[in-house]
Amino acid sequence: MSEDWPPLPERIQTARCLLRPFGTADADDVYAYRRDAEVVRYLQVAQPFRREDADVFVATQILSDWHERCVWTMEHGGRVVGGVSLRIARGKRRAEVGYELARWLWGRGLMTEAVSAVIDEAFRRLPIIKIAATATAANARSIRLLERLGIQREALLRQHWVHGGRVLDEVRYGLLRDEWKGLQATDSEP
Repeated sequence: MSEDWPPLPERIQTARCLLRPFGTADADDVYAYRRDAEVVRYLQVAQPFRREDADVFVATQILSDWHERCVWTMEHGGRVVGGVSLRIARGKRRAEVGYELARWLWGRGLMTEAVSAVIDEAFRRLPIIKIAATATAANARSIRLLERLGIQREALLRQHWVHGGRVLDEVRYGLLRDEWKGLQATDSEP
């Protein structure tokens, strides 16, 4: 039954950005924003991020199995400035969202807009019951984004992983289908 799930759209247009599949020509833009140590501070990526790392990253995204992991590059102003992914666990009827954005666009609501659009598409099209997200407890920006979207904090995993020689706590968040429906009803009220 889960094999019959409809695919999520490859292109999602929001008010200010286009989410679309990665292409090989995107590597230069990916390198431009990912070489900023602050952008990749909490990501498990090579640091320093080199140009060849961008090529490998983009190739990996292109080869992603869309039935298990949807990966959109985020285009804004004609440039790739970030990305949103949705890892789908069909057997568990849930998904996990991930995201990254060029630092020069932080604080403008662009990622909130993009992640919200992906969540809406996922709940509208897939029979999932939950969308989860994970953030490093020290990543206040990511935590604010999740909470702004109405995603609830569910757990704190103390000293859960080591990154860059630091032992970090991790927080887990989740949004249930019924909670999403309630948020949709609230948004549509006058």
